[in-house]
Amino acid sequence: CNNLIIDRVNHPLMSKVKVSIAVDQSAQISEVAQKLQSAGMEVEQTLSIVGVISGAIEEAQINSLAQIDGVKAIEPEREIQLRPPDSEIQ
Repeated sequence: CNNLIIDRVNHPLMSKVKVSIAVDQSAQISEVAQKLQSAGMEVEQTLSIVGVISGAIEEAQINSLAQIDGVKAIEPEREIQLRPPDSEIQ
């Protein structure tokens, strides 16, 4: 998805991207979270009920997360900007 605007976490040496990871229902979410951390992801939240883990990882490492057992989908965080309420409708 080359056209995504993604939120980079400020860091002096690397460019990190916030991501949400959908976890396969058959996987143990806590085990997947540990594997993601071992792969370099900073896990910020584990939402067991909905099967989602969110965090940040170096942009160059995003694709490697797809190789982890239990990872169903990876979604980079997108920035959405709305026009002010008093602006003209386009």
